[in-house]
Amino acid sequence: MNLSRVFWVLGILLRPFAVLFLVPAAVDFGYGNPVEGTTFLGCALFSFLIARFLNRLHRSTDELRRVEAIAVVANAWLMAALLGSLPYIQQDFSFIDGLFESMSGFTTTGSTIFQDHHWDNVTNGLFFWRAMTQWLGGMGIIVLFVAILPMLAVAGRQMFFAEAPGPEEAALTPRIRHTALALWKLYIGLTALQVFLLWKFGGMDLFDSVCHAFTTLAAGGFSPAARSIEAYSATAQWIIVAFMFLAGTSFALQFRALRRPKVLVRDTEFRAYLLITALAGSLIALLLAISPGHGFEESMRHGLFQTASILTTTGYASEDFNLWQDRSLMVLFMLMFIGGCAGSAGGGPKVIRIVVLGKFLAREVLLALHPRAVRRVRIAGRPLARETVSQIVAFIVAYLTVFAIAALLAGLIENDFLVGVTGSIATLGNIGPGFGSLGPMGTFGDLSVWTKLLFTITMWIGRLEVMAVFILFHPDVLRAVRRGIKQIERPLPNPAEPTSPEPNPPETQSGSSAEPKPPAP
Repeated sequence: MNLSRVFWVLGILLRPFAVLFLVPAAVDFGYGNPVEGTTFLGCALFSFLIARFLNRLHRSTDELRRVEAIAVVANAWLMAALLGSLPYIQQDFSFIDGLFESMSGFTTTGSTIFQDHHWDNVTNGLFFWRAMTQWLGGMGIIVLFVAILPMLAVAGRQMFFAEAPGPEEAALTPRIRHTALALWKLYIGLTALQVFLLWKFGGMDLFDSVCHAFTTLAAGGFSPAARSIEAYSATAQWIIVAFMFLAGTSFALQFRALRRPKVLVRDTEFRAYLLITALAGSLIALLLAISPGHGFEESMRHGLFQTASILTTTGYASEDFNLWQDRSLMVLFMLMFIGGCAGSAGGGPKVIRIVVLGKFLAREVLLALHPRAVRRVRIAGRPLARETVSQIVAFIVAYLTVFAIAALLAGLIENDFLVGVTGSIATLGNIGPGFGSLGPMGTFGDLSVWTKLLFTITMWIGRLEVMAVFILFHPDVLRAVRRGIKQIERPLPNPAEPTSPEPNPPETQSGSSAEPKPPAP
């Protein structure tokens, strides 16, 4: 692995990232908070200096190897969370709390450590920063920077697919930069539309409209209100339901549907996503309707709202669902293991993987009954490659393994079964709220430092879709990293002195002296 090339790309990504701090700085200056505004300016300068340092290590526009692209994406999310935590630390949050909230923002998880006193003491600039981190993370910071940085035209292809959520790699246009631009244009257009609707018809002021549009389209769930969307009108809640549903739908599919609406009906994943939303929303609405305290419209609104919120991993709450009957909570808990569509802002395993897993299990049952039968797993009439099915099954196994380990560790640390189970799936699935003390009106701020750190890691793993982290910690990759560190530690050659050719060509893996193979695309 060429670590210097990885660091160089990270430095390129940090340049526009540094500029992002200027937006909340302007908000704080506009609301009369010069000290906090100056802090954001300092964060911008600090990020730019780190970018300059990383850029001095290497310069290359070569195609990144797949493992290098995964390393860039994984470390970009870590660096974004670390640098994004600085404004929280300035406003009296601890380092772990600031890192947790920042990671929750960029990964669009929505779990918060905010407690009662925080809602009244933090500045509007920090509220805006919370919302903006989710908006950036919803489409993907790598996708954004690939769109705006021409120098990443080559290396950006591997990073684009390394970050893209879902089992399939698909581009809308032949050039990845144009694909990223197309997706961001759609994303910005939907955000602007929701801002207008919330401001004009939802009864929100402009600041709240922008913050909620940012965190809805990102399937994030951060709200500047302490009690989430419960504080706003029924009209605002219905508007948010519609845009949460869009946030959980593949943006590439939406882009194609603008020209050919029929693609929505023909898409297997979208049909399954729509069916799950309708069935789960109707079931919860029915359970609420037969319980005291909810009328017909309220039951439908809260049922569809919480279904869309949990299924798309947005994490908003139209009311405290902790107070609902256990039957409704069981439905919500099952939705936590599904997630949105591939290529959407939603987290979780994704609907398409659940569909493929169901078809795979049905095929295995058939083969157990008829061993000589020949049956392929098909999606939309097309057979899936065995490698694709194997990767999906492996992902589900890895996902459940990480969930089980995190649930066990958190439960042991906190001595609380509900915190361990619901906190782990809420953070690994980038959902946000859990049940009990971690419910929609609760907070993660009362957890121990070790549990917060554990959940910070699970948020990162969930955003990278698990397998990428497993790849980075594979022994072969770790050995390549050690070799890369040794290369960086070597003194740089003096450009004034002529360099002599190496006496022996580098050895291949087999130990021969043949020319090394070029990196795989």
